[in-house]
This record gives sequence, structure tokens and C-alpha cells, in this order.
Amino acid sequence: MVENELEELLKRTNEDAGAYRPRLFHLPADKPALTALLQANPSIRIHDRIHAQLRELVKSLNPAARLAPEALEEAVAHHVGNTPLAEYGTWVYYPWSGTLVHLLGAEEFGVVRTDRNRQKITREEQSLLGSKKVGVIGLSVGQSVSLTMALERTFGEIRLADFDTLDLSNLNRIRTGVRNLGANKAVITAREIAEIDPYLNVVCFTDGLTPGNMDAFFTDGGQLDILVEECDSVEIKILARKKAKELGVPVVMDMSDRGCLDVERFDLEPDRPLMHGWIDHLDLDAASRPMTAEEKVPYMLPITGVDTLSPRMKASVIELGQTISTWPQLATAVALGGALAGDAVRRIALDQFRASGRWFVDLEEAIADPTAPPPPAPPVPPPFHPAPEELETMDRSLGQPANTALKPDPAILEQLVQAGGLAPSQDNRQPWKFAWHGQRLLLLHDKDRSTSFWDPDHTGAHLALGACLENVVVQARACGLKTEVNVADDPSSPLVAGLAFHRHPNGMDPTIHWAEALATRRTHRSLLRSQPVDHAHLDRLARLVADGSPCHLKWVDTADGLQELAQLYGEAERLRLIHPEGHREYFGQVLRRPGQNGCPHDGIDMAELPLPPMAQAALQVMADPRAMDLLRAWGSGKALGMLPAIQVSGSAAVALLTLSTDTLLHRIAAGRALQRAWLEATTLGLGMQPLSAVLGLGKKLTHDPASFSLPDAEAIRRITARTRELFAIEDGTPLVLLRLTAPTHPSTIPARRFPPMDLVLAKPKQA
Repeated sequence: MVENELEELLKRTNEDAGAYRPRLFHLPADKPALTALLQANPSIRIHDRIHAQLRELVKSLNPAARLAPEALEEAVAHHVGNTPLAEYGTWVYYPWSGTLVHLLGAEEFGVVRTDRNRQKITREEQSLLGSKKVGVIGLSVGQSVSLTMALERTFGEIRLADFDTLDLSNLNRIRTGVRNLGANKAVITAREIAEIDPYLNVVCFTDGLTPGNMDAFFTDGGQLDILVEECDSVEIKILARKKAKELGVPVVMDMSDRGCLDVERFDLEPDRPLMHGWIDHLDLDAASRPMTAEEKVPYMLPITGVDTLSPRMKASVIELGQTISTWPQLATAVALGGALAGDAVRRIALDQFRASGRWFVDLEEAIADPTAPPPPAPPVPPPFHPAPEELETMDRSLGQPANTALKPDPAILEQLVQAGGLAPSQDNRQPWKFAWHGQRLLLLHDKDRSTSFWDPDHTGAHLALGACLENVVVQARACGLKTEVNVADDPSSPLVAGLAFHRHPNGMDPTIHWAEALATRRTHRSLLRSQPVDHAHLDRLARLVADGSPCHLKWVDTADGLQELAQLYGEAERLRLIHPEGHREYFGQVLRRPGQNGCPHDGIDMAELPLPPMAQAALQVMADPRAMDLLRAWGSGKALGMLPAIQVSGSAAVALLTLSTDTLLHRIAAGRALQRAWLEATTLGLGMQPLSAVLGLGKKLTHDPASFSLPDAEAIRRITARTRELFAIEDGTPLVLLRLTAPTHPSTIPARRFPPMDLVLAKPKQA
């Protein structure tokens, strides 16, 4: 029975769970009511320090006097006069804590409580602040702002809006006790304010700010003077700003990261765009409708300022849903935000601060250990431009072309070079240059353009140059020309091949259907799951590669095989991106992000990547090497490989191109064969995408094992070995992995390209 009785007793709840306004008793008028309260609640705790408060009051009113203890007591007695001490001031009852406190009356309480504000805040300024009405939306960071303003008495009335209740995980940054778990955050904040100053007027909107109560929040009891917006809802962020702009109410927001403070002075700038114009390109009317997480991302990116987030915040964003469950916030950042926003509100209210904008008070940058200066940037290599005598030596090394060789018309020459320039290349580096010398078009390798951490021996560039060569041959046939090709075999020379052109005996070759595919071929990076592909197509492509070339194409197209490849490739991509040099190369030289300076003709534009908004945001966050350093130190970053894994698992098939003997001649031949297969796939309506991470890691590990930690090196060996097993490769050199998809998507954006004539170093002389 005792145990059951205890369980019943423990189920009792506080009847005043939602109360946040204290009850004020003024004696002798409220003596019956106070007596009844004490009789009904004998457990009420009474706290009476009125005499000490009176001593402080007398000192505050006479700051120049130096009163001895006896004189101070006489001054207090004189001030109180004939009023019984129990009836002096106000008795304040806090129902949520069952406490009755004896305080000075409202005016005298204000004098003493703000006495230490002088003269940083004068009495006149304090009086003006007491007339202000401030609204706060979101009571996590908003609680810190609200309590800071309450401590300074920045307002006379505060309106608090939050629908959320306190969870245990909130106690890392919200200043309250475990007794308030489950209570509404606005109510908790209101109680904290009341216990600091019961004379401040607090109004709670415990449903949060909604379209239905927005007018009341902004205007009931008088219009707000300032809005502090700290909510998580994109819809409410935008709707509240629309209302603030309509009414001319300034908006202050703290981001609780890097001491970021944002101010919009709609009172002084009635035509100011919301969020400084950063979201003008978006449909702001959509803010009136609930949005999914994906739909919110385009709004949140400019609001949060992805590029200006702290490295730890960026790294944490990547770990969302992996090692952490929600957006992190620290008590120090929230406390700093309370100070920054509270300071801005006070100065706006006193007309001491009139600017709009975004500011950073980054303590980690301002108070930090000295840092070593960055190493000097490597020298920029001179432009690739062989001298005429070098071209002469290269041309002679190929021997004499047949005597029927002709000099193409300049327009045709431009078509040939343009076709070559449309070839695929690793990371769209386009390592080719052309020069006309004697009777030949020389194809040259600009090695500075193909230098890659992951490709130390230029394998990818050799495949690309082979593809470029094949494109020129295909286009020449379409122009009624037969091509005499001489491939060089000296890896130390920039010469790849010489092409001499002859009249085709039958004019334009009608059997070459690939010419039309030259301009429509794309790298298809779609995340959509591919439809199955007829095995006859896979066999046809494999035969095209093997026909007359030293390489072979093997396919994996089973669901289990693709799933395992996806896991291996995702892990390889994570290792590639988290590696310092790999990260620097990808984000510094390969990926072209919006607003990033760089060559407009190479690399991969983010617009080419068919990524959902979340993934676009992730890429922008991942671009910070400091965030990658943190993930590496934490042993995290699994999310870095998620999208690549999705791509591979959604493929119709994945192929591995292998080479029987690894020589320069064979690599060029493999590049030509691969390009024929790619053009054929294009005519069949199939899409291709090279996958470089797995083989690139293995190649780099072979050439420079010291580039990797022991765990990463072991992971790379496991990934490359298992990849060979999946394709049943016993002999030969793996060159490249290729994913195949169907159907292709016409909306795929063409890769950046150098203008054709920018690729030509020497043109044929006119007759």
C-alpha cells in the first residue's frame, strides 16, 4: 500500500505549470488577499530583505554622501517614515516556486536595480528604454537575449513567442533547471525575467508566432519597437520579416556561430529587401506554406551564410544524421549572442546605432594562438607553347606523311580542333593543344594541365588524349577526309600524335554515325535510378572497345554487385575528399562553385551536377579545408561518400576498362577505343560517367605510400583488391571505372570548354 501511495503522490502535477506572471500585493490594501494566500498555502517560503534594499536605495539617491552605519540607519528610518516596514513596497508571490518576496515598490526597485548601469546608461536613457516594446521569437538563443535585455532593463514590455517545450538536451545552452523539463520555453523565460524584475511586463505566445497571431504579436497593446528573431522555422523567419518591414520594425538576429549578428533597419529603410536581398531570387510567397527540409535549403543557405560558418559548424553540418542528430549550439556562443543582440537592441532603442548589415565577433579568431604564415604559393608555370624548332623536331620524329596529304581549309581545321576539344577528360582538365606544322596537325600534351595528385603518371590524361584523337578522326571522316595517324611513343615528349589528312576516296563517309554524337555526348551524373539496359548493348560496347585495341571492358550489372561497388566507391570518395591534397585539388582546381574565381573554361561547374539542394549545401560546406581537418581528426565524414554511393547503386551497370600492357601507345589506343564506345552509347541513348576515385587512390598509394595514414592505406588496398575481384580481373592494368545509365537526360548541361582556336598554338600559313 505504501508503494502504491508513493506512486500516486509522484503523479501529482503542479497546477500552476503554465503560470508566468507573479502576483503583486500592496499593503495595507491587499492585506486580506495576502492573508488568505498564506493561510491556504502554509508551505509558502517567505523571503524578506526589504531593510537591505532600503539601505541600497538611500545610497543610490545620495551617491555623493559617505554615510556611517548609524547615519545610514537614520536615513533609512527617515525615508520610511511612519509606514510599518511590513507594509512598505510590494510583496511578490511566485506561484511556480511557492515563494513570497518582499521588494521595493516599482519606481524605487527600478532605481536600485539599474543603479550599476550608470553612466553607461543614464537615468534619462533608462527611462526611455522603459517605454520600449520588444518582441522575441524563438526562446533558445532568444532566452539569452531576453534575459540580457531584462538585466539591463532594455524594455518595459517584452513579447515572447515559442511553441516548443524544454528537453533535457536543451540544457547545454538554456539557463534554467531540470525542474522545468517539459515546460514551454516562453513560459520558462518569462519566469526567469519575473524573478529578476517582477515589474517588467511579459506577454507569452505559447503557440509560437503563427500567421494567425502575428498581428497581435506585433501590435496588441502598442506596436513593437524592435523584433529579435531567433526561430528555426524558415517560414516564420520570412513572414516575420515581411510583417516587420510592413510596420517599419527593425529586426535583430544572432546566429550563435562566430558571433554573427544580423540587423535589418526596416524603420529607417522602408524599401530594404528582406535578408539584405540575399533571398530576392526566391519565391517569398512560398514562405506562407509549410516546406519540406529539401524546400527550405535554398532559403537557409543565404540566410545562414554557408561560406561564413565556423569550421566546426561546417564539419558538424556534414555529420548531421550520422554522428549527431541536430544542429549544434554551445552555451558560450548563445551567451555571446545574448550580449551581442542585447547590446544592438539597446543602442537601436536609444538611436545610437542606425546601420543594417551582418557583423562577426569571432572569439576563436580574435583570441587565438599565433599562427604561422601560410607557405608561399607554388610558382605558376609559363604557358605551354613549344618553339617552332621544337615543333620541327617533333614533326620529323614521325617521318614523312604520304604525298597525298593536304592542308585543310581553315573552317574545316576549326571543326577538327573543336571536335577534339569536345572529348572527355579527367576532371575536365582538357590537357590537349594543337599545332599545325608542315603537312600535319600535331596533337600535344600540356602536362601542366593534367598534373593531378591522384594521377601521378598522367594515365587519365593519356586516355583523354586518345579520346581527343578519336574525335578528330571521326570529324575528319564526316568532312570527307581520311586521316593518317602517327602516334608518338615518348612519354617525356609533349607530342602525342601527328595527323595528316587526305581526300577520302568516297567523299563523306556515310557509315560514320558517331559524328552527330560528338556534340551531344555528355558526362551523365544523374542521381536518378537507371532503367535496365539490354545485355546486347553491353556486349556491343565491350566488342567495340576490344576490336583492334589492347584493352577490354568488363561489366557488373547485378543488384548485389552494384550495391557492393557503391559501398566501395562511396568509401573511396570519402578517402579522396578528406585527404588534404585531394581536397585542395578538388575544391581548388576542379569544382567551380558559384561566385568562385577561376578559369571559365575548365573544371566542373556545380550547375553540371544534378544535385538536390541538400547536396549543393553540403558541397559548399565541404569546400572548407578546416572542416575536413576536423572530420579527419574525429575519424568521421561518412556522409562524404553517400551521394557517390547513390550514383553507383542507381546505375544500370558499371564497367572496368583494363589494359593488357601498360604503355603510352596502348593508353592512347585505349582512350580511342573508349571514346568509340562512348559515342556509340550516346547514339543508343545511354549515358556514361567515369568514376576515378577507386583507381586513383590505388595508383597514388602505389606511387607514394607515404601520402596516406596506415588505416587509410589499408582501406585503399582492401577497396582496390575487392574491386578487382568483383570484375574478375587477374591480369592487366585497370584504367578507369565507368557507370552506365539509361535513359540519358537532355537537360544535362554541357561541360565547360576552351574555344577551339585557343587550343591551336600554330596555324597553317595562308597561300
